[in-house]
Amino acid sequence: MRMPPIKPGDLSDEQRPLDEQARRIMDGQRVPFTSTDEDGALVGPFPALLRFPRLARPLLEWFTTVAGESVLPARVREVAILATGARYGAAYELYSHSRVASAIGLSSAVVAGLVAGQRPSGLTPEQEIAHDVAACLYTGGPLPGALYRAAVGCLGAAGTAELVFLIAQYTGISLVLNAYDVPLPADAE
Repeated sequence: MRMPPIKPGDLSDEQRPLDEQARRIMDGQRVPFTSTDEDGALVGPFPALLRFPRLARPLLEWFTTVAGESVLPARVREVAILATGARYGAAYELYSHSRVASAIGLSSAVVAGLVAGQRPSGLTPEQEIAHDVAACLYTGGPLPGALYRAAVGCLGAAGTAELVFLIAQYTGISLVLNAYDVPLPADAE
């Protein structure tokens, strides 16, 4: 861990609004994972984000925009997030979103396969598209025309755009988690 959590009482005036925004995001999602430590400080990507408010503010706004007005089903979103987290080996992302995915009804076999970097059987067509778009984009090349057309045909133009932005967002979060060597909480399996 390169940046320890910041206790609520130790937050600067510039950090406090970001901390409050992050807590509202978590409360709104009723997260099924540990997001604070025993002192009430935010964990996960937040210790690093809070230390750089100028950089974190637009990231949190982007997150709120993509998550708040979602047109994608929650399970489709989680497939894309877990496929992205697995690509980067972002331990906290895999921990937290495995729990979210399980809580919204993805089977343990599907979650385990995604975390292992696989395309598990048992995905719906929409989930297959989400996985395949994520897997293609993190290889670094353009999204092939056939896959793009399949995504638009399955998810619509708005759903495909949201999927692409979601994958980009969680790629960024994965990189932050890895750069700052964010540890898993004690309740992680």
